[in-house]
Amino acid sequence: MKKFALMLFAAFMAAGFTGCSDDDNKGEATETVSGFYTINGGNMSGKIPASITAYDYATGTATKALEDAFFAANEIALGEGAQQALVYNDKMYIVMYRSNLIWVVEPTTLKIITSIKPEGDAMSPRAITAKDGKLYCSMYTGYVVRIDAKTDEIDGTLKVGPNPDGVALAGNKLVVANTDGQNSKNKYANNGISVIDLATFTQTEIKNTKFVGNHPTEAVSNGTDAFVIMQGSYTAPDKDDYVAPIIVKVTGASEADITKVCEGSLACVAGDKLYVAMAPFGLAPDKITYKIYDVNTFAERGNMLTQVKGQDSEIESPNGVFVNPANGDIIVLSYYYDSASNKAFTKEPCYANIYDASGNFKKRIECGVGARAVTFINEKIAK
Repeated sequence: MKKFALMLFAAFMAAGFTGCSDDDNKGEATETVSGFYTINGGNMSGKIPASITAYDYATGTATKALEDAFFAANEIALGEGAQQALVYNDKMYIVMYRSNLIWVVEPTTLKIITSIKPEGDAMSPRAITAKDGKLYCSMYTGYVVRIDAKTDEIDGTLKVGPNPDGVALAGNKLVVANTDGQNSKNKYANNGISVIDLATFTQTEIKNTKFVGNHPTEAVSNGTDAFVIMQGSYTAPDKDDYVAPIIVKVTGASEADITKVCEGSLACVAGDKLYVAMAPFGLAPDKITYKIYDVNTFAERGNMLTQVKGQDSEIESPNGVFVNPANGDIIVLSYYYDSASNKAFTKEPCYANIYDASGNFKKRIECGVGARAVTFINEKIAK
C-alpha cells in the first residue's frame, strides 16, 4: 500500500491542492487539476479511523478504499474525526475534530510539517477557511480561532454561538453556522448564525429568525457569496414533524440579510453557480434531486447530473458535492445504501462519482469510510 500511495504522490509532484472552498487562493486562475484527495471521517462506533484517499486523473488510479495515503506518507495514523482539508500558502491543513488537532502537511506529499493543538476553552476543530494571511477555524466548544499562516500559531480566539460548524467567507466577513448540535433534546433551540468582521475580529450573532432556527450546519462560499445549509428536522419527509432542509444566502449581520434560495441538504459554490443536492434523512435514492442555481438571482439553471438506475452513475446516499475548479467536473461522495432497511452503510467504504461539467457520468472510484470532503490537486497554487 505504501509503495502504491507513494507512486501516486510522485505523479502529483509539482502539483498544488485546493478544494471547492472559499479561501482567498482564488486570486490567480487555476490552470489544471491533476487529481484530488477525499477526506474520510471514518466511523467512531465501528472503531474505524479517519483516512485520506488520493486519486490521479492522468492514470485514473486511486489508493484503495481501506488504505490511507496519510499513513503511507508518515507511518502514523491520521486520527479520528477528519472533517476537511484546506490548502493555503503551499501548506495543507487537515481538520481533525475528535483528535482535537489540525495537521499541517506538505500538499504534494502529505508529509507532516507540524500540527496545531488547540487548548483551553476553544477545542474540537470543525471547519476552516483562509484570507489575507490568516486561517479561521470553528471550534465545536463555541469559538472561532484565528491562525497566523506564517507561524501556524493561534493568535486570536472569539466566542460565537454554541457548537459552531461550517464557516464561509463573504468578502471581509466570515459567516459561521452555530449548530447548537449538542442540544438535540431541546431541538437545537439556541442555534444561529454569527457574522464576524475580519478587520476587528468581532461578531454579531443572528438568532431566532424565521430561517435561523432551522438548524444551520454547513456553510459554503466562492469567497464573496456565502450560503448556509439549514438541516431542518432530521426526520423523513413522510413524518408529521418533517421540516425540509433549506439553503439561505447571508449578505450581512441582520435578519434582513438572510434570504432563502431553495430547498437542499448538500451544496457547493463554483463561480456564479450553486450546486445543490436535496437529500434529506430517509429519502430514497430515486427521490433525491441534484440542481444548479444562480448565486445572485437564485434562478434554477438546470439539473446537476444524469443518473441511470441500477448503474454506477446512480448515487445512493450522497454525503458531499464538490466541483473541479479547472474543468467543472462534479464530484459526489456517497455511502452505499441498503434499500431493505432504508439506511446507508456507514461502516463500509464510500465512493466518489465523477461527472463532467454537463453532468455526464465519467467514472466511480472507491474511497474510505465516511468520505465527507474533497480537496483538488492543482499544478499551480494561487497565492
